[in-house]
Amino acid sequence: MNKIQNIQALRGIAVLAVVLFHLMTIEQKYGGTQTILPDFFNFGMFGVDLFFVISGFVMIAVTRGKFQNLKQATRFIYHRASRIYPTYWFYSLLVLGVFLFKPTLVNSSQGNEVNILASFLLLPSEKLPLVMVGWTLIHEMYFYLIYFIFLLLVAEKHLIKALVSWGVVIVAVNIYFELSSPIEKLIFHPLTIEFVMGCFLGIYFFRATTINKSRNSLLFLAAFSVFIASIYGHNLYQSYTGHTEPQNWWRVLIFGLPAITIVFCFLIAERNGFTIHSSIASIGDASYSIYLSHILTLSAAGRVWSEVSLDSVLDNLVILPALMILAIAVGMFSFRYIEKPLLFYCRKIA
Repeated sequence: MNKIQNIQALRGIAVLAVVLFHLMTIEQKYGGTQTILPDFFNFGMFGVDLFFVISGFVMIAVTRGKFQNLKQATRFIYHRASRIYPTYWFYSLLVLGVFLFKPTLVNSSQGNEVNILASFLLLPSEKLPLVMVGWTLIHEMYFYLIYFIFLLLVAEKHLIKALVSWGVVIVAVNIYFELSSPIEKLIFHPLTIEFVMGCFLGIYFFRATTINKSRNSLLFLAAFSVFIASIYGHNLYQSYTGHTEPQNWWRVLIFGLPAITIVFCFLIAERNGFTIHSSIASIGDASYSIYLSHILTLSAAGRVWSEVSLDSVLDNLVILPALMILAIAVGMFSFRYIEKPLLFYCRKIA
């Protein structure tokens, strides 16, 4: 499929939001007592939900006209796996080296325990993967597997029914059953609804013969309004529960629904002739590498910072933007010299 610039740009915005979210943690851990980043940056976790919605949309975009075809279905799952695993394994090996050398540096929040096999294969586990953000990739691979089954067995004209059925099962199981094991929690996790919503958006966008071209000003107002509503909802959730991260269905409500609205608005805006600046789209192209590398980059740089920190507001004002730029630069380098060559090799041997 031809890349949709606003989709790539939204990927860029999503990964920047996640980096900002983790940058706040780095400042709190290594930046002395004069922290300057506001709690608002906790909202950066919204970037993950934006990624999930975009993934659902992209699945529709790349599989139109390819249903009930074994060759196409096999190619789809291979392309998805070759997109996810090689670069992920590269960073997992780096973190594994750190873990073997000094276990206390990895997953300290869960007692420095890691299920290495589950981590490398992206299997559900009680423990976070070696690359901490890999938990989202477990959801991605599960979604790809189910979509592969749909691609293989379901006629394209019945895809909406299959997606609705999938969503209904997830809702029903969460209502009537208590889930305990990691595999149960993955299969019926509410976050899957965000993928499904992205699929519905893709079906509507590509099947609609005519889409009412609203004024871009109205689209931007709608996107901005749901963004502000999401921030407000997140603040309310934190106030009433004391938890930073919305759980389960609250996350879908607070982050997922606004994410699909924002994606829709910018898709229509592009049809109207508006595109987000190409520099943000370039960051979106490298978003996967930035996503995988940024915690490793920020953690390493943070440790150096802690050794030379002046424990002042001015120090943080200088260092934090530098860390943000460094995380993006390392990710862009990784995209060009690690991710793209690995992907090229995997596609070449297929």
